[in-house]
Amino acid sequence: MGQRTRELNSELSRLAAEYSRRDSSDVLARRYSHFNESTLLHSQSLERNLLTLLKRHNFTNLAEKKILDVGCGSGGHLRRFLEYGAFPNNLFGIDLMAHRIEQAQRLDPAINWQVGSAHQLPYPDSSFDLVMSFVVFSSILNESLCRGIVDEMWRVRKPGGYILFYDFAYSNPRNPAVRGVSRKEIQQLFKRPRTRFDLLRVTLAPPIARIVAPHTYWLAYIIEQFKFLNTHILGIISLED
Repeated sequence: MGQRTRELNSELSRLAAEYSRRDSSDVLARRYSHFNESTLLHSQSLERNLLTLLKRHNFTNLAEKKILDVGCGSGGHLRRFLEYGAFPNNLFGIDLMAHRIEQAQRLDPAINWQVGSAHQLPYPDSSFDLVMSFVVFSSILNESLCRGIVDEMWRVRKPGGYILFYDFAYSNPRNPAVRGVSRKEIQQLFKRPRTRFDLLRVTLAPPIARIVAPHTYWLAYIIEQFKFLNTHILGIISLED
């Protein structure tokens, strides 16, 4: 086993342990519940901006579109595309954690779910019209693994298709298990000849949202529109094929 392989396996093991810790935390479960106003603000903002981006890129007729969610968790983001007009047999989700995929399968068995690592996607070249990642890269501390996942996302993307990216732009000094992925880093990571980036700064900083939204939801919404306190980047990445 080579050094690179050992490093990748070590990072995958670390990720599995970290995801297991998060999934077993009652505190995090309550924090990310949609009955929590700050989470509701986050979810509604993400959906609104996501639909704006898809519409801007004329990606609105989803009936025949094949879509892959890399690091899909329990499948919440992917299931949302059913409401946008996608067919379940055209939706695919892959995640490192088997218990997350089991939950996704229970919630919607018609969608194609798969346990696996995103740096070795089990799909043919040029399979998907849209390849998505939601808060995946900020959890990965190994640069080689990040680049391997990006290579795979490009590989399975159809000519003329899109990559959808959403993640933290800033690191949290109190949480060494995650790192921010800046606009510049996104552009370096995904850059290919003739790459086009359409990146938005979204999502009010969670610590601020947790303070403001439960008491004055409308004020949290307004603060978010000014963007200077927003902490995430949402974007569509494509090539001039």
